[in-house]
Amino acid sequence: MPRMGFDLHKLFALVMVFTMMMARGVYAEHPTGSQALGIPQANSSATAPSMPAVGSLPKRLPPAPMPRLPDPTLAGEVTPMQWWTDRVTQQVLDRDRWVRFDLETILLDTLAHSPRILSVGYEASSTFQRIVQQDAEFDSTILLSGNLGATNDPVGNTLTTGGADRLREKSLNFSGGVRKKTRTGTELEWNQEIGFLDSNSSFFVPRDQGNARLSLSLTKPLLSRGGRYYNERLVTQARIESRVAWQDMRGAVEQRIADVIAAYWKLYESRAQLTQQRELLARSRNIERLLVSRKDFDAALIEITKAKQRVARRADQVIDLEADLKKQQARLAALVGSEAMIGADSDLELIPMAAPVIDGVRWNLRDAVAQALQNRPEVRAATYDVELSALELRVARAELEPQLNWVFNGYLSQLNGASKVARSFGEQFDNAPGISTGLEFELPRGRRAFRAQHREALLRARERSQKLREVIQQTQFDVETALIDLERFEKQLISKRNVLSTAVTEENILTVQWRIIGGDDSRVGIKLENLLDAQQRRTDAEKDLVKVESAYMIALVQLQRAMGTLLINEGVRPVQSECSGEINFLHNDYQSTVIGPSIEAGDETQAEPETPQSSPLDLSGSDGSQRAASSLKLTPTRIPFTGAAASVGSVTESPSRDDRDTAEQAPRNVAVPRRIGRPTAIPASNPVQQRPPQPQPTPRADWRTPSAGWTQSR
Repeated sequence: MPRMGFDLHKLFALVMVFTMMMARGVYAEHPTGSQALGIPQANSSATAPSMPAVGSLPKRLPPAPMPRLPDPTLAGEVTPMQWWTDRVTQQVLDRDRWVRFDLETILLDTLAHSPRILSVGYEASSTFQRIVQQDAEFDSTILLSGNLGATNDPVGNTLTTGGADRLREKSLNFSGGVRKKTRTGTELEWNQEIGFLDSNSSFFVPRDQGNARLSLSLTKPLLSRGGRYYNERLVTQARIESRVAWQDMRGAVEQRIADVIAAYWKLYESRAQLTQQRELLARSRNIERLLVSRKDFDAALIEITKAKQRVARRADQVIDLEADLKKQQARLAALVGSEAMIGADSDLELIPMAAPVIDGVRWNLRDAVAQALQNRPEVRAATYDVELSALELRVARAELEPQLNWVFNGYLSQLNGASKVARSFGEQFDNAPGISTGLEFELPRGRRAFRAQHREALLRARERSQKLREVIQQTQFDVETALIDLERFEKQLISKRNVLSTAVTEENILTVQWRIIGGDDSRVGIKLENLLDAQQRRTDAEKDLVKVESAYMIALVQLQRAMGTLLINEGVRPVQSECSGEINFLHNDYQSTVIGPSIEAGDETQAEPETPQSSPLDLSGSDGSQRAASSLKLTPTRIPFTGAAASVGSVTESPSRDDRDTAEQAPRNVAVPRRIGRPTAIPASNPVQQRPPQPQPTPRADWRTPSAGWTQSR
């Protein structure tokens, strides 16, 4: 066998390569100057067993540990993934003044200060006054008169004066009586006259006469115009129009409350997304600081450039979200209409206290439509319009008939000399009365006006019937679309949580991979790009989850609005004064209501004048809420709560309700029959470390402040 040769050059090369490899590993574990940069040193003994094998590749550690988020829970539970829930209730804007509020407080302020709600309330109150005006036509009218006269006329006949060339008479008369129109159309007038009369005529006997006369006149319609429904038609029309205005008021109040609740959840969404975007910006800045600190070691220039570009882009998105948050604050303040919010400086920050609460109540389309047909204000208003058309049609038919009246007149009279008026007044009842009676018949030739009026009433009835059908169909469409949206958002809540769960896992995996990769610029650039994209996907998933939660709460409100039960669900009950017609809003503190045939239109109370109830169509009932658009028999159904958080803080006893305005009552007479908790003042300093306020009684005088239940910092 040949002898193996030994090459010193090859041996020297192998030793040098081995030495460089060992030096490179030691340098990677303890880089020069790392202590000066504040970078924590790697501890090989503290390596987690779940970490992948790194071989000879160096570890890349950030300046501060980046804790992994806890694993997500199932849908419907309180997830630790939603780390932003507590931060949303703290200050997110750099402002000196802030105010914290719950949904209940914002609704009370809306009812008390919203110009829209106040205007529709005044409109409904003014319409109520028309009932009194029309019913006053049947009130008795007192008639009083008196006159003094002196006559001095030339005489052209000696038989007038008996010889004097001028007739001179002096008279003093007084009359009083009552005129009244009954509800059956009868016009009745009673009149008593007394007076003094003297003349220079030789034939005027006795002298200085004192006379008295009691007269009675009566005119009664005999045909259809003598019916009570015909003579009370204006009262019934005013009553129906008042009910229509009442339902329009309810619809406007429900819409404004729905807008306020939607703006409340949009504000929560904007604050949560801003918090999430700032957290994303903080994570990207951590990566940027790490790369800059290692730029002289293993951080490539392309890595630093990519990180800075992402930081700049995400900072720009923070600016957009801050502007959107300010817009949402301005919108909510405008909808509420409180001077404490609108008139405040721009440095006031609005902080919602409630978070979305997902209620798993499922709605059946048939039950929801039945509730809508029974409670929705638009359906009720259209139904009252149809009733009004029926009244107009019946009145037009009555006016097609001829008019036949019975007329009766009677009187008692007496006179005495020597100006004995009192004696004449007493003796007038001792004599037989004088009477006259007859019939009056009236029939226009051709009756063209009445026929055209009847055709107009018939066409208007058909028009309003079609409008009622349209309103019912629109109501069914609104309820169906609201249920579809609610079901869609409920399903998306599960899918968005799953997306967020996978996004968090993906970011954690890519973060670990990026930490352990180093030295190869191409591989490091790809891993960094993947990590930055994963961070963005995670934040997008967080924003999508918050957006779906907010949309779910808004969809729930829209469903209640479509069914006409939003006021019931929020515990708001409009009440109208029987005297002044002023509308007050009472608030009941409850979270769910059972709605059945006995509970309609939010237990609302609409006043009606005290008038006799008589109408063949039953159109003049005292409560229009008892005649709903649908006669369906409903099964009691639980209305899901919209997620208004329980108020934290003081407990205020409700003031006694009185229709008269007093200085101690709440603005706009917003009475609270039950105790409503309100948060008390919390210091604005260091909002992150704030604690829930302790319950304290709120003085009664706070009702005179624009927003007594607000928690604010000055």
